[in-house]
Amino acid sequence: MDSTANDVDAMSIKEMKALIAKAGLSHADCFEKSELRQRAREALAKTASAETQLSESDEIEDSDDDDAPPAKRAKADASRPHVYALLISTGQTSLEDTSIIALYKTWADAIKKAKHVLAWGEDGKGGEFWNPVANGGYIPEDEDDEYGDNLEYYEDHTDKYATEPKKEYDWESSTVEVASAKHGEGDYGNMSMCIQRVALP
Repeated sequence: MDSTANDVDAMSIKEMKALIAKAGLSHADCFEKSELRQRAREALAKTASAETQLSESDEIEDSDDDDAPPAKRAKADASRPHVYALLISTGQTSLEDTSIIALYKTWADAIKKAKHVLAWGEDGKGGEFWNPVANGGYIPEDEDDEYGDNLEYYEDHTDKYATEPKKEYDWESSTVEVASAKHGEGDYGNMSMCIQRVALP
């Protein structure tokens, strides 16, 4: 005898009727105790089947993209159509204002424009901050000058990020800082130039 039969055999008539009702079955046509036990077994089987189906549907939902391993999600995101936004963020004490220079189809185009801004500036977007002194900016020609008294920190990572860095995990940012600087005076106390990968709908 299986465990289901044992479970039903141990039940009182009241318990069997409750089980049958819970399973959505009727016991109105059960006149003998043996008939009631048989219907209770059917109710147990039906309940067990429903619980198994519910458990399987939960597993299917859990295997959704949101719960997939991060590396797999990152690969799925990589296949979506996208553009690259070149951004400049500025602020006196923090980065409060962000301007979009332009959107580019390729990472290489965005890097090319970033290098241009670092060499020649970008009108109306703090450009004088980025370019060399010879081009009207704050970056001294002589690297031993440690970028002068006003420009405390200047970092150009455009060569480091000549090719787009690959994301291994979903939680990694889609924004890469390709240059940064800090100035001791003026409206552009802090600056950051970033390229952000933007997925298209």
